[in-house]
Amino acid sequence: MKKLNYSIMALMVSLLISAHAFALDIGTLKDQGIVGEMSTGYVGIVASNPSSQIRSFVQDINDKRRSIYAQEARKANITLAEVEAIAAKRNLDKTQPGHYININGAWRKK
Repeated sequence: MKKLNYSIMALMVSLLISAHAFALDIGTLKDQGIVGEMSTGYVGIVASNPSSQIRSFVQDINDKRRSIYAQEARKANITLAEVEAIAAKRNLDKTQPGHYININGAWRKK
């Protein structure tokens, strides 16, 4: 019986962790001050000790952004760096007050 209780408890913990994983979204992480926009056109981690789940989530977002930027660069016949600079300006301008931005390597609230 005790072994069954541990199994049920382990299953419940796994479900809670899974539910949290699906709950991750960029807006919530920005609201919580965990991530912010960087002057490179990508998202960065503000938190000093992020979980591997958050690191993976941010990497995935940045991979998707890089892919979109590369497509846009090809379409416009400009460099990836140029698209990243345009996106960075747009993203920083659109960042809500109170969210973090990183300019020249330093995080600050907008």
